[in-house]
Amino acid sequence: MQNYKIKARWWIGSAKVTILFGLLLLAAGQDVRTGRVPNRLIAAGLIAGLVFQITEHRIWGVYFFLRNISVPVILLYLLFQMRVLGAGDIKLFSMTGGILTIGELCRCMAYCFLAAGAGALLLLAAEQSRRQRLACAVRYLLDLVRTGKLRAYEPPEAEGRMPFAFAVFILFGAFAAIFVPIGG
Repeated sequence: MQNYKIKARWWIGSAKVTILFGLLLLAAGQDVRTGRVPNRLIAAGLIAGLVFQITEHRIWGVYFFLRNISVPVILLYLLFQMRVLGAGDIKLFSMTGGILTIGELCRCMAYCFLAAGAGALLLLAAEQSRRQRLACAVRYLLDLVRTGKLRAYEPPEAEGRMPFAFAVFILFGAFAAIFVPIGG
């Protein structure tokens, strides 16, 4: 019986990783092409996450699922209000959290933001319009600190630039969270 549980867990883990990366690859491709992540893709991932959590943890899986999909919404809501992150990005993090464990989700988010920060620095170095956007962001943050009032962040419009497809960095973060070992 114990041997069967080990084989079942291995199969579930492999299926989770395969489905997660399939969905994240589709999301990244859509984000690069259109600047949006389809809600149907998010819904499919949420359903898959709920099924996986219930399969692994029985009734407790519903609790783990709801907790994991709520964490990105709670942690990233302020960035959404400031228009730094889009709703699709937060929904994609929630979908990812529905499939991963809470620890993997937190690592995914950390790796994602590190990679996105590095990518943003590279883009800033390459494009004058992005440097203007950085100056606008600094003025926004200084105004926020000075007045204490949160307002929508509205960067200057830049023509002819490729949008920053955050789903690509979420894909990277999930890959690193699952396959990069932590500690010694």
